Amino acid sequence: MPISPITLQRRHAELGRIRLGNQVATQSGRTRPNKLEHFRFTSPSEQYIRDLANLYGGEARQWDNNGKPEWEVFTTAQSIPVIVVKGGLSQWMETWSGGGCTHRCDGQVGVDGEPCDPEDPNHLNAKPTTRLSVMLPELEAVGVFRMESHGWNAAAEIPAVAELAQFVGELVPAHLHLVERRVVKDGQTSRFVVPVLDLHIGAQRLREIVAEKSGQALPPAEGAGALEQGQRAAIEAPRPDYLAQAQEASTIDTVRAIWKKANDAGHMTDQLNAELKQVGDALLAAAKAAQQPDADGAFEAEVVDDGDADAIWQQVLLAGGRREMSTEDLTEDFAAFSGGVTASTASAAELSAYLVHLADQAVPA
Repeated sequence: MPISPITLQRRHAELGRIRLGNQVATQSGRTRPNKLEHFRFTSPSEQYIRDLANLYGGEARQWDNNGKPEWEVFTTAQSIPVIVVKGGLSQWMETWSGGGCTHRCDGQVGVDGEPCDPEDPNHLNAKPTTRLSVMLPELEAVGVFRMESHGWNAAAEIPAVAELAQFVGELVPAHLHLVERRVVKDGQTSRFVVPVLDLHIGAQRLREIVAEKSGQALPPAEGAGALEQGQRAAIEAPRPDYLAQAQEASTIDTVRAIWKKANDAGHMTDQLNAELKQVGDALLAAAKAAQQPDADGAFEAEVVDDGDADAIWQQVLLAGGRREMSTEDLTEDFAAFSGGVTASTASAAELSAYLVHLADQAVPA
């Protein structure tokens, strides 16, 4: 039996890193950080890096990670498919030095729970640090690659999308892009690349999530990808009280029309079906009781317009179901009753006569 996740916080194995920059040598012999326009992957696994090079371009090569032998590849990809995992996001304001992290807080309170000193240089120099761990579905490996960004744009945009993914599921397909942004300040244009996370969820699923969390559905989308007008109307309009409408009806035809309307709108339920049938049965019984037999003691069968044939056949199926008759049973019985006429070609009058015939048959106890 696995240890309870309350006792042991589970996490995915980290297989490597998705890097947005590298270190380049300067004329003084030192190094400086350099931002990239394409994804760079690093990992202790040579095989993973070679596979990623085959997937996204570039050449796999050895890399010295501060004394740890690893592998890296500078790809030609600016967009890669990923899977967002639950709990894969963390974000802090951090300050680092040669000795490691010297300050970590949420902007006001440190990880130790103590308020930050606003005059502390480590606090003043802290940078937003956004870490996102994702799976790479095209790589034959089970685990995550971690991306780390120190930009304000990524700090503002990625968490909102990653948090939305938590409402979608444990594993959410997405794409990770490197998108160029431009800012003009004091007449100077600055170009920089920002990581952007794009979830693969449709508009309808997004609307469902909002409805679940807010208790109120968003207005339907317009234009491309919008729902068909009939579907939008079904979502927007309150569900009619079909039972109340049927109870006010004076003829079986009206009840049948109400049944068809509810069925076409996708509002039919087993309970509503039974309630409408009960109203219809009562109207049939009342109509039959009000009729006077002819000289031979027979009652005139009810006649309905041909346009209602489909609705009447549905009533036949319901009446037959209560009598434990399958669709095949009803089809054969109707053919025998009508002298060889098939149910698919029968008129509304013929189906109505058969419906009256079924009404006279006992319902199994």
